[in-house]
Amino acid sequence: MTTVNLHTLTDDQLTKHLVAWFKQTLPLEEHRRLMVPMLRELATGQPVQPERLAALGGVPVDQTLALLRQAPSEWDPRGTRLVGLGLTSRPTPHRFQVHDQDLYTWCAVDAMFFPVLIGAPARIQSPCVATGDPIQIDLTPAGVEHVEPPSAVVSVVTPAIDVSEVRQAVCAAQSFFRSAEAASRWHAKHPQALLLPVADMFQLYRRAVLQVWGDQLPG
Repeated sequence: MTTVNLHTLTDDQLTKHLVAWFKQTLPLEEHRRLMVPMLRELATGQPVQPERLAALGGVPVDQTLALLRQAPSEWDPRGTRLVGLGLTSRPTPHRFQVHDQDLYTWCAVDAMFFPVLIGAPARIQSPCVATGDPIQIDLTPAGVEHVEPPSAVVSVVTPAIDVSEVRQAVCAAQSFFRSAEAASRWHAKHPQALLLPVADMFQLYRRAVLQVWGDQLPG
């Protein structure tokens, strides 16, 4: 997948591009099949046994372990139970409250679409990366219910990468800003990144997620 200027794409093209990006970054069907049970188990706030993920995803245990360790996954002190991969119990700037658990996501975009895969409402609390001002978002698997401030935007990038590189190459560039104006200096340095209002970003990712993982989600 070559680098794409996301601003040149229509809504349908953006959706197709994100679907292709997910499948390029997670090229094996087995890896994608583990995503939903992994997030739902991590959303309980408890470390996850790879054997349980393997059973839930219908993937052999040895392959499950190999796929998890290909990514920049986080493990308990013994290195035997998963505590984070996109969604984590270890603090990041992006607080993600789900099922009455205080968790965190690696980046702003993760926080936006994880409720769709988890199948539960969530509250996001994160600072504007430019000003430090607090941003709060309440959303469900179907849509955004509240954004404070209403002008908040999200940045997204889609470089061609291996899953092992996702945290450094993607998550570091996907953030919340209190407004497009607050993001202007950052955007000038990253002109191919896309900035969208929170609700628009959610719907874009929801469309892509349903195409990639829809068969694992409630109808």
